[in-house]
This record gives sequence, structure tokens and C-alpha cells, in this order.
Amino acid sequence: MLLKILFPLLLSVSTIAFAKPIKIEILSDYNPSFGESPGDLATQLLLIIARSLKGEMAIDFIPASRLREWRELEHHDNICLYNKVKTPEREAKALFVTLPLMAFPSNRLILRNKKFVSAEVTLEKALSLGLRIGVTKGRSYGLEIDDFIKTNADRLFIGEGNDSAFRLRKMLVQGRLDGVIEYSSVFVNDYPSEDVLKDISFHAIGDTHATIFGYIACSDSKLGRQAVDLFERALQKPLIQDQVISAHANLFLPQEEVFISNSLKNAYGIQKTEKD
Repeated sequence: MLLKILFPLLLSVSTIAFAKPIKIEILSDYNPSFGESPGDLATQLLLIIARSLKGEMAIDFIPASRLREWRELEHHDNICLYNKVKTPEREAKALFVTLPLMAFPSNRLILRNKKFVSAEVTLEKALSLGLRIGVTKGRSYGLEIDDFIKTNADRLFIGEGNDSAFRLRKMLVQGRLDGVIEYSSVFVNDYPSEDVLKDISFHAIGDTHATIFGYIACSDSKLGRQAVDLFERALQKPLIQDQVISAHANLFLPQEEVFISNSLKNAYGIQKTEKD
């Protein structure tokens, strides 16, 4: 009787001990066969996660263009992509890890000599303060901002023409506008001078996402689900989360660091401290 009980138990333990890692192909422009370390942070973080899953998952990097990678994911059951923004279209054909791998700044409301405005402000609030804000005609700023511009065009300064975005930034520096909607990196690239930047403030736009996240996405298959579950488990580990957040420090402009750090902490469910 004892042997009858022990045999299935030993078989179960043996199966777990000798289970082979699942094999996943990562479509990317990174080719480890060149013997070089990856230059981009997303690939570096993915490798850290893959190392933490050693024995459970084996990954191979496969060269692929941005156009081809989604097509391959749809037609194979063992493909994963990384640093991908979630959209309804993509979520219909892939399984996404719920926790982000990367974070990027969104458009900001950039103001001149308006330091009294809070770090996060809605466009409605900014206009109610009597601020003259410039936007470029025909440019997409994201769904929420685009909708606001459509319904409030008469309250905004609309720039037209090929170089209108540049001209709006120039008008802001000259004091002819109070604010523009732009990526902070674009503005600082145009005007890196401390003389200019001392009067400039960067604000997260309320009612929009302060940060854009990049996720891991895998084939909508049994194997893809296994991979997503493993990636999910790895990203739930405090050590991995700390590494992801720390890796983003100094990656973007100082003005963006607080938004990026807080957004990642919020996504990971990390309690903010008084210092934050």
C-alpha cells in the first residue's frame, strides 16, 4: 500500500525536477550572436528577467522588422515581443503581461513664468487661468488631448504649416505664448540654455496618461500563456521591480524623472514614501 502511494509521488517530483524549460523566440533587432551587449534599456531589462527565469524559460532572439514581428506573432505559438504599447487592436491578437517593462514620458504642458501652476494640471484648468496655449493644427497629441482640442479650438492658439511646432516653441520662449503642448525632450533639445530653462516648467496633463508604458506581449496560445505567466511572476518580484525603476533614473530629462518613477511605482503597486 505504501509503495502505491509513494510511486505516484516520486513520479510527480521527478517530472517537476526534470521538466524542460519552455522555448520562446523573442523577435527583436538585437542579435546576441554579434557578441555585443544590447544598447537599449528594454533589451537589457528583458535579459535580466530572462536570467531570473533560467531553468523555466529559454529564449532565442530572432531578427525581425517592426512590420514583420506582429505578423509572426499571429502565425506562431512561441513568439514574444517586448517594449510594446497596448492598443485594443494589439490586445485582440496577443497576450500582454499586465506589469510594464518600460516607461516613457507623454506630451507635457510646457509653461513659461508660470511656476505657480501645479505639477499636474488639466487643459481646462490651464485655460480657465487665462493662459494662452499653442497647439499645431493636424498633429495628433493622443486621443484625450485631440478630443479636447477639437471642442476647444476657439480657446487655443492654433499654429499651421510644416514648421508650426518649432514656431510655437519659439513664441513661448519669446513670451508671445504662455504654454505649448510638446515632449519635454524636444523642447530642451531646441533650447538647452539654462538661461531659457530657468523660466520654463513642465506639467503632466491631467485626464491623460502622464506616462506611456512598454509591455511584453506573447502569442495567443498555450505556450504564449505560459510565457506571460512566467514574465508576470518575475515582474512581481520586488528585486526586479527595483531594478526596473532604478534603470530608468537618468534615462530621461530631470523634469520627467518624478513622473516616470511614480508611474512605475503605481503600476507595480509600490507604496510611495514621504520622500517620494
